[in-house]
Amino acid sequence: MERIQSIDNAALHGAYLAVGSFDGLHRGHRYLLEKMAQAAREDGAPSAVLTFFPHPRAVLGSAPFRYLSTLEERLALLEQIPLDAVILQPFDRAFSAIPAETFLRTLKSHLGLHSLWCGPGFSFGYRREGNVEYLANHSIEWGYALYIVPPLADAHGPISSSRIRDSLAEGDAVQAAALLGRRYALSGKVVHGAGRGRKMSIPTANLDVWPEMVVPAHGVYATWAVHEGKRYRSATSVGVRPTFADGRTPAVTVEAHLLDFDGDLYDATLKVEFVRRLREERRFPDSDSLSRQMTEDIEQTRRILQEEV
Repeated sequence: MERIQSIDNAALHGAYLAVGSFDGLHRGHRYLLEKMAQAAREDGAPSAVLTFFPHPRAVLGSAPFRYLSTLEERLALLEQIPLDAVILQPFDRAFSAIPAETFLRTLKSHLGLHSLWCGPGFSFGYRREGNVEYLANHSIEWGYALYIVPPLADAHGPISSSRIRDSLAEGDAVQAAALLGRRYALSGKVVHGAGRGRKMSIPTANLDVWPEMVVPAHGVYATWAVHEGKRYRSATSVGVRPTFADGRTPAVTVEAHLLDFDGDLYDATLKVEFVRRLREERRFPDSDSLSRQMTEDIEQTRRILQEEV
């Protein structure tokens, strides 16, 4: 799969194209992209995705935006789909002001747009002018086919990024995984923390997670930790460590205890995959009470993950 930086650097002919941020690349995203890629292969045509970074809501929204995947994670997930090209388009306010007609002209000139694939709620261009109705009305004029793919749904409705965010906000890692098609994960370099876990003989790896990522609800989770290609059962705490509150505004931490690991993880990159929430975060009267609870968390984690590989 070719990676192209900016649509201005693209030079495709007769492309089958999908446009969007595809944050998290969940099951619904993959459903659409795989249908497009298959149709392109059958037609002997190139398939391409035009994806944006930063996310438009991070640029135009009034509230802070949190991602379900880093940019590199998104691109790696796109690599798993048989696409010919991924075009990474920088998104800023100037790009957001481009009229839909100008954007269509660019798609035609740089990609030789053959067909545009999207969901029923899709739109692009200034003030979202290029909605599905607009695209259908201009398809003959611009010489492309428009394929509107119904969204993939489960018993609760269409699969969407907002549903995944809601599940993570509730600490429901099981539901988030069902919507994503894989476990939700956070990655980061292991950095030095306060060292309290080691003093309690339960050392933890403190992850320096990209601050713009979605962090699941505070609590303790059964997780898998991935280090240098190996997977380790782990119990991971997400939160502000209320037992050791010192009156200052606490930072959210992600700390993983690897059950069957003996070694130095500092400065290593660790990925933590969330399997199930064990309990909410709570304040304990002292470190001994916390240590006893952590021991119970570890044993519960071992029971949950003992059948998994």
